[in-house]
Amino acid sequence: MKKRKMYESYGDAVFYLRKLKRWSQERLARELNVSLATVQRWEGGYFKPSQLARKFLDKLLAKEGVEVEER
Repeated sequence: MKKRKMYESYGDAVFYLRKLKRWSQERLARELNVSLATVQRWEGGYFKPSQLARKFLDKLLAKEGVEVEER
């Protein structure tokens, strides 16, 4: 059973997910159908993902055993 990993922000969780999957910011942006700048802003903590983006992000994160407390 995978140990769950908890993050306090989507920026940190997105960074962890990308490194785990060995994806570039550009690849994640394509997977989520958002711009590269959007992913950069999430990771930099400048913006939080929209509700729709969180829905898809949460699915990707859950597959890797990652949860985000921030809402």
